[in-house]
Amino acid sequence: MSPTGTTGPTGTAVRRYVVIGAGGVGAALAAGLTDAGLDVVLVSRGATLGVVRERGLRFTHAGRTRVLDVPVAGGPDEVGLRAGDVLVLATKSQDATATLPRWAWAARTDGGVGADLPLVLLQNGLETERVALRCFPTVVGGVALIAARHVVTGEVDVANAPRLGEVVLGAYPSATAPPAARAVAEQVATDLDRAGWLAQPVTDIERWLAWKLVASVTFAVGVLSGDDDERARLRTDLAAEARAVLAAAGRDLADAARELTHDRTLAAVAPSAAHGSGQQSPWQAFARGAGSEVDFLNGEVALLGRLHGVPTPLNHALQTVLGRSAAQGEGPGVHSVGDVRTLAG
Repeated sequence: MSPTGTTGPTGTAVRRYVVIGAGGVGAALAAGLTDAGLDVVLVSRGATLGVVRERGLRFTHAGRTRVLDVPVAGGPDEVGLRAGDVLVLATKSQDATATLPRWAWAARTDGGVGADLPLVLLQNGLETERVALRCFPTVVGGVALIAARHVVTGEVDVANAPRLGEVVLGAYPSATAPPAARAVAEQVATDLDRAGWLAQPVTDIERWLAWKLVASVTFAVGVLSGDDDERARLRTDLAAEARAVLAAAGRDLADAARELTHDRTLAAVAPSAAHGSGQQSPWQAFARGAGSEVDFLNGEVALLGRLHGVPTPLNHALQTVLGRSAAQGEGPGVHSVGDVRTLAG
């Protein structure tokens, strides 16, 4: 199926979601938007693009496996960008910097460039929004909460049910963003609620990005060997360092328990799911040999620590251990919690 643009009966552009990245988050977005009858095209690359073009993207949710009926493109030249498009970046944080200029300066079929379009970001960490503002005037930051498993190329399994997951969206930067960015955040949240997500627009997305970072710095612990108690203690200590540097940087944290207005049990994760046993996105990336996100998670904590004079030995040590491991193409379990503790001193 080829992606093409359309216009409404009055000649105005119909909203179309261009989801860039066909991993766990991107596949779940495309599935929900398609099921809701919204116009969507999914963009992939590399081995995943080849597999999806050959046999489709296999998507499992709530015990049902199917091949997604969604147009798939390999890049902006195949999409045919136009007015009405909303770009949604669903790649990993480490891929965002190289991906954004490719879409920002892609020519649109109706004139102009991709940077004229609104951009929604769903990366972990604090860096992607800042990078995006160099090219895109209309930026919406987002926090996605989903237990999506992507270990086999071209196959995604979501363990949340009955909803696909949770997402919080807000214009970035919240204090000075143009009204257009706020309108986009509200519209996308409305559409994602129709598309089977629990979606909420907020007026202070920076607080939510900081809140998610505290959780995200613990995800890579699942890549390490060690008993459950060792891993739990390391997660607690990594999060404590993250809170300390965010406080030193003057970054307030959202309070999800108090501020989320939806019923979170509607996107609960099955207790038996592997997604909840430490096999989160870093573990999956190591299992696929797809690199490491730690530079933008634990490395973000190390960066803030250096900028504000706060020691972050454990986050730096975890970043170092797994950075080396990813560079050598190693899989999960090669290094241990003890290795991180030893390096941290």
